[in-house]
Formats: sequence, structure tokens, C-alpha cells
Amino acid sequence: MDTLEIMEYFTAENREHWLEEIGRCEWGAGKYLHSLLSENSLKKAVGETALVLILAEGERLVSFCTFAPLDDIQPTELSPWIGFVYTFPEYRGHRYAGILLEYAESLACVMGKESIYISTGHTGLYEKYGYEFFKTEKDVSGEDSRIYRKCLFADEAEKSRLWEIGGRRKAEIVKRARKGAEAISYCGLSCNHCFLGEWCGGCRSVFSCCSFGTLHEKGKCPNIVCCEEKGIDGCYECGELDDCAKGFYQNGSNGRAAKAQTLFIRKYGKEKLLHAHDKPNEVYDFKKAQELLGTDVKTGLKILENENDGGENHAEN
Repeated sequence: MDTLEIMEYFTAENREHWLEEIGRCEWGAGKYLHSLLSENSLKKAVGETALVLILAEGERLVSFCTFAPLDDIQPTELSPWIGFVYTFPEYRGHRYAGILLEYAESLACVMGKESIYISTGHTGLYEKYGYEFFKTEKDVSGEDSRIYRKCLFADEAEKSRLWEIGGRRKAEIVKRARKGAEAISYCGLSCNHCFLGEWCGGCRSVFSCCSFGTLHEKGKCPNIVCCEEKGIDGCYECGELDDCAKGFYQNGSNGRAAKAQTLFIRKYGKEKLLHAHDKPNEVYDFKKAQELLGTDVKTGLKILENENDGGENHAEN
């Protein structure tokens, strides 16, 4: 038997192969997951930070599940959820699903979640992995579903163990997610310079954990929603930018700093912003650099222009 390996679908190099493997599943919910992935609509359904965890033996899929802000109980304040848990028949009886459950639990722990939830019609399945029946609620189809909950911080030693391995696992997912991803966010911030760079793939990646975005429905901030509705690449292409107060632009000095960077992109382009951003971040940490750029929009724009090569030729604003 080959060594078992845990991977994440969205950041896997051979995603088409694993989609085909998921497609072998005869379970109705598994077929629905395959449909969502084929249509690139899973994140729209259960949240932008949704992951699909897969356990593989060589090129064969053993087990899979999702780890996401939501599942089939919506709307709800409960989060995060493990869903679509499935092990192929030939691999059952070895508790392989538990390997993925523990992986998801470690990610939830490092994200600061105290509990994790599963919605199911089964009784006696998840109890052996430490889950307890919480309550019954209607799912999105109107059917009763049993909600199971596992408290992650009940044992201090287990919390420390999950935190350590979860940190390594999330950092690896972020590293793969950031590979080749656009470095400039929709609102104009540089994801390359953000303090969350180690923990977030960036809002244009397959694993966006933006601390502002996760405050909103399904983890998508109003700036992204607006840009997608208008069919534009970012706020810097919008004719309403100067007076815009949507989303992140309401966020105090951070919002003003983002607006200054967006205006800079509109005038000089993304690459020049990254270059201009390097210098303040070499002198200050991210928080201080944002404070300086967010003094007011005009001052922030001028700082970036002065840091940009050829700044002496910039017109007064």
C-alpha cells in the first residue's frame, strides 16, 4: 500500500485529476460537490475560504471532505463546518475520514475557532471522533439535519497540539495559494506587504482569509462584490472611486491608505505601486506604514509618488 497523503484540492497542481476522482463517487452529495467544483461555484455556496481536503493513496482518492465557513445549514451564526465527508467503499473500516477531520480541526484551531460543526443525517458515526450532538435544524432543502459539534479548546494540551500542526498546515496552503496569484487587491492594497501575508493567500487567490473580508457574507468584502458586479479588475478602474465610501474605504486610516494606493494605481499602474510600497515597508512595519499612508488620502498619495522613481515630475494634487 502506498503512503497516504493529505492534499488540498484548490491548491493542488493536478486539480483536474482529483476532480475526476471525486466524480467517481456514487453518493448524491458527492456528485453535488463534483458539480459545484466543475462549475467553480463551491466558494459562492459555502464561503470564500472553503477548502476541499483530500486523502490520497498515490493517484487514488481515498477520502474527501470540505472545510468551510458554511455548509447546508443557512443562514446560521455557527462556523466553521466540515461537510461532504466521504470515504470510498474499498477504503472503509480504517477510520480514514478521521484523518481529514483532524486536519480540518487543526485549521479551525489556528483560525481561533472554539468549535467546529458537522451537519448530517447519521447517528453514531461522528461520535467516535469526539463530536457530540448539538441540535436539529432545517437544512437548505427544508429537511431536518442533525448538527454535531466538537469543542476544540476543551483540553489545553490538545489545543496546543492542534495549534502547532494547524499553523504549519495553513502556512503551506497559503504558500501554494499565493503562487502566481495577483498581488494587488481589489481595493488597492498590496497583499505582498500586508501583515496577513503568512496567513492569507490574498483576495485574488483561492484561499483569501482577509481579516476584513471574513467579516462579510461568505467572506467576500463589498469592494470585491462591487467590482465583480461592474465587471472591472479593481476599484482603480471605477469612475466613482474619488467619492467612494464602500467597504474597506470606511475603515479609518486603513481605508484612507487603501484609497491613496488605489488612486496611485489609477495614475501609474500596479507595478509602480509595488515598487513605491517597498520603501516605506523597509523602514516601518506594515501597521506604521499604513498609518502614514492613511493620514489622509492626498498625503498618502503624495508619499507614494515621492517614493516612486521619477516622483519629482509628478504634478501637484
